[in-house]
Amino acid sequence: MPHHPPAQNPWSSDTDPELGPVPLAHLHHIDRTRHAIDAIARLVGNSAFEPDATGSKPLDPWTIAALMGGVQSMCDYVGTLTDAMLEQARSTSADTGMDRSLHHAASPIPS
Repeated sequence: MPHHPPAQNPWSSDTDPELGPVPLAHLHHIDRTRHAIDAIARLVGNSAFEPDATGSKPLDPWTIAALMGGVQSMCDYVGTLTDAMLEQARSTSADTGMDRSLHHAASPIPS
């Protein structure tokens, strides 16, 4: 593949390993945040079309601004989690190649 910006994968980096262990708790937090952003998007979207659909009043501008501020805050949170996961993956791959903390534990099932 040619090496110019439009042809490169924007989600990859030459300095990052392809795989790396990350805490699953971070992934659960990202998933919960995704659902919260989706709910806010539905609230704002429904409000925009509410007058046409039911004749009800839409949300006031202050409420919409507060909801959008919440989305921005959650996006910052996802960025923080992403940075933490990248740091964890980089440090683990640099140290050992993989997290081997459980590989030396005794096997619970005799072989």
